[in-house]
Amino acid sequence: MQHPVHPKGLGRLAQAACLLVAMAAATPSARAVSLAEAFEAARTNDPQFRAASFEREAVRQGIPIARSQMLPQVALSIGANDVNGTREFPNGLNQEVTTRVDYLAPSQSLTLRAPLINFDGLARIRQAKLQAEVAEQNYRGRGLSLVDRVGTTYSQALLVRSVVALSDREVASTQSQVSRAQQRLQRGEGTRTEVAQATAALESARFRQLDARDQLNNALQRLRRLVGQDVSWLRELPGDFRPPVLEPLGLAEWQKLAEEQNPSVQARREAVHVAREGVKRNLAGHLPRLDVVASVSKNKNESLSNLNQSSALRSIGLQLSVPIFNGGGIDASVRQAEAQQSQSEEELRNERDTVALEIERLFMAVQHGANRIEAASKVVEASQTALTGTSRGLDAGLATGTDVLDAQTRLFVALRDAAQARYDYLVSRLRLQALAGFPMHQVVDDIDRLLSVKTDLILDKP
Repeated sequence: MQHPVHPKGLGRLAQAACLLVAMAAATPSARAVSLAEAFEAARTNDPQFRAASFEREAVRQGIPIARSQMLPQVALSIGANDVNGTREFPNGLNQEVTTRVDYLAPSQSLTLRAPLINFDGLARIRQAKLQAEVAEQNYRGRGLSLVDRVGTTYSQALLVRSVVALSDREVASTQSQVSRAQQRLQRGEGTRTEVAQATAALESARFRQLDARDQLNNALQRLRRLVGQDVSWLRELPGDFRPPVLEPLGLAEWQKLAEEQNPSVQARREAVHVAREGVKRNLAGHLPRLDVVASVSKNKNESLSNLNQSSALRSIGLQLSVPIFNGGGIDASVRQAEAQQSQSEEELRNERDTVALEIERLFMAVQHGANRIEAASKVVEASQTALTGTSRGLDAGLATGTDVLDAQTRLFVALRDAAQARYDYLVSRLRLQALAGFPMHQVVDDIDRLLSVKTDLILDKP
């Protein structure tokens, strides 16, 4: 029998329902995330990338700061001196007379200084622009580093998820082998040794299963920290994945792209230009400077002889400053700037060599990665065939349970190696494009197109 609900009870139910809806809305929901979505989330969440954007903006402000040295400088000065004292002087009878002197001396002046010739200021502007370009390249480098970190973390989560799935399959398969060994023992066809070996293999598989699940939790935690949100789905490579053609095809072309586009190389190259401008800026310390100076001033009671008098003056003229001797500081600063230029040139050469070697390593890793994936697939097929044949041999009395367990172990090792080869290729391809200086979104989109299968990250209890 249903009892009627009191109107007050309806109000409480409505309030409870609203509270549940609000709690659900406040709880961050896990959702499917593609690599492109993970990268966009990381751009707004990652503190390293956000710090790089603020660093770039701070360096950009150096341009208007340097340019301000070439613009007119206007200063307004307002003052008032309260003068108190005594004045002594002889009178007509040649007697010393002392009188009090108390007066206020206000003054106002407006001064304009505009550079006409300023070699130091011009060099500072050029140097600030080059420093802004260095900051821009560093920002690009931080962005590509973020692509690397997101792609590596994303791929690691996918790899460990594949290992967890294989571990679950291995545990289920080994449990079947234990049951099979027990049944053979009951029929008098097997031995206790086979049962013990199958049980030991099952416990080893369970250990690997737990270890894989711990690794997956750690990988997902790193991914959550990077993107700033929970995820329940990722997109992975299809089971029949075959690496697409890498463009461009030749190593020399990749090294040329890195020489032209790599942000670290570009930043080092611009740093050399900055150092050269630094030499010119310090050399400007030997050069003259010419300014136009104009002023308007109004003063009252400037001195005792001008008491109760006001003056309004206007002036305009040129001021030439010619350095003659400053103790050798300018020469030392020039030598210091030249040493810094040589340092920047050597750092550029080192960066070029480092990038060229890394490009070659990653290029070979991508090229060999395709061969490794193909070889791993063939090993999996051969291992599956060997397991099937060994299982049939056990039924025919031509093999033992130990032989079946060994064949099964080799199969799952081959499956893990195949998964490792696929995601190693993925990471190498991503890093090669990032190191070559491809745009961030182009690198992400290229890898994202390969990840076409959605995989569930929510695990059942083992």
